[in-house]
Amino acid sequence: MCGINGFYQFESLKSPEDLRNMVHKMNNEIIHRGPDAEGNFSDQTAAIGMRRLAIIDLKTGNQPIWNKNKSKCIVFNGMIYNYREIKKELIAADYKFYTNSDTEVILLAYEKYGIDCLTMFEGMFAFAIYDLENKELFLARDRIGEKPLYFYQSEKEFIFGSELKSLIATGRIKKEINMKALTQYFQLTYIPAPLTIYKDVYKLPPASWMVLYPDGTKKSGTYWDISYQRESLIGDYETCKKLVREAVFKSVERRLVSDVPFGAFLSGGIDSTIIAGAMAQISSNPINTFTIGFREKAYDESNLAGITAKKIGSNHHILKLEWDNAAENIEYVLSNMDEPFADSSLIATYTVSKMAREYVKVVLTGDSGDELFAGYNKYLISYYSDIYNRFPGFIRNGIIRPISDILPSDWSLTRKVKKVVQSSGKDIFMQRREMMCLGLKDDEIGCLSPQFDGIDATYDLICSYYDRLEDAEEITRAQYVDLKVVLEGDMLPKVDRASMLASLETRVPYIDSDLINIAYQIPSEYKIKGKRRKIILKDAFSDIIPEELLNAPKKGFSVPMAHWLRTILKRKLLSYASSSYMEDQGLFQAEFVNRLINEHMSKKRDRTSELWSFFVFQNWYDRNMA
Repeated sequence: MCGINGFYQFESLKSPEDLRNMVHKMNNEIIHRGPDAEGNFSDQTAAIGMRRLAIIDLKTGNQPIWNKNKSKCIVFNGMIYNYREIKKELIAADYKFYTNSDTEVILLAYEKYGIDCLTMFEGMFAFAIYDLENKELFLARDRIGEKPLYFYQSEKEFIFGSELKSLIATGRIKKEINMKALTQYFQLTYIPAPLTIYKDVYKLPPASWMVLYPDGTKKSGTYWDISYQRESLIGDYETCKKLVREAVFKSVERRLVSDVPFGAFLSGGIDSTIIAGAMAQISSNPINTFTIGFREKAYDESNLAGITAKKIGSNHHILKLEWDNAAENIEYVLSNMDEPFADSSLIATYTVSKMAREYVKVVLTGDSGDELFAGYNKYLISYYSDIYNRFPGFIRNGIIRPISDILPSDWSLTRKVKKVVQSSGKDIFMQRREMMCLGLKDDEIGCLSPQFDGIDATYDLICSYYDRLEDAEEITRAQYVDLKVVLEGDMLPKVDRASMLASLETRVPYIDSDLINIAYQIPSEYKIKGKRRKIILKDAFSDIIPEELLNAPKKGFSVPMAHWLRTILKRKLLSYASSSYMEDQGLFQAEFVNRLINEHMSKKRDRTSELWSFFVFQNWYDRNMA
């Protein structure tokens, strides 16, 4: 695996051979500067090379890779699972290959098909192709956003890369916080594309491409989206079941391409159980499975994961996360974050990745099953709101609401009841939006910082996707928003960043394009009905899923962050919240932050999400801006 460590200037390079030689010396850490009309390298276009994962042929797949006449070269981060099939087509069209890498397949497919080649690729990717003849730079990102692609443009240069820190390391970008992105972060707990924490630095959205021309102008577009037509939904339940099962197995098999050892994350939930079970049936040898356990029963699913491991016959590995190594892992993970990211399950994902890397190089994960097959608890908000609103007003306001206010805030039931009570009087879109905003709500975001007042950080973003499927069933529209926003901004970056820190590669079978297309041809009542969720997914894999898992509460790789903020992280939290620190910083209202802390420490109200978001940002700010 290769990474980017800085910004290198190649003004002295006069030919592709010079670039190739320099790249070999720096172990694939590259920057390419396009030649001007006279063939000289200038500041007109600059591009940081991207970290390359899963190189199929390390001896002949070094980057950048050039086409036959050396008029185009490519740098690539990711993996194309169907590259062998595409390669056969190109060979039949008289294209000659010099490596066994999927990188060269991308380059030659682009040479033959242009932008249309993107619709052929099944995989996770971010890549750049430079055309020396036309002096054009072509960038593209995978359908759902497994691999990141950052870019910055000034009057004289264009910088891009797979890591935000690499762009900042060039010294050419002013480190100034984007306040809209920061507001998004404190509402969502992450920053979705196209924004980043820095002004003037952006993420290329998923399923998007961009062409940069010699004069600095650019053109962009999208090459894929889900196809939804209500009249074309598949009405036969058994047919849907068959299609889902076949698509999952096909996707898992696609992602097992490679000669390196494979394993699977096993959280104890339905999604990872299905992926691990499919792997076990496909593999001729017992697979390795990995899970994290906790002393706190409320967070521990290791017993359920063990039941699955026994059923599928895997070599199962469990690591109990203790307080001491938790603190160590938290500090290490946060110190490697390019921008603030407050999904606390990142800690457990890194820990299980580190354990898995001792045994395997690649793991398959169960991420994205909830988004496709309606597995989240939040999808039940309208169901419970409807029940709550059927009670007479004197019961709602005189009994249920007061009781919910006095119950201990660290009870799971209390949190659920309060969400229902707070959402019951709102329309369905606002309920969905509130369920997405895991951090501060609209009535408090301005209390954290007066600079957040008047900034529309999430409404337009969420609404733009929700309205895109205006003819779809309502729950399908909510799932589509999650597909476009939550997966790219939260779930996939969490897995990618955590696993990369452990030098482990992760692959996500549920975001196979064929499986996504099938999922959006299935009526919503086959996925969710009343309180029942993932109906068809559970039914399609009833032979794999142990009965004990079917009605178990959902936990995933969650961590006891509420307790950690009151114990091992308390001292540092209080230092970040000191009046002197925040006064020098000039961003937050100390009085409001300390109110959140007091409420959480006294257990008057669970403020885990808000305080962890604050902690993560202050940690990032301390390392990058102070």
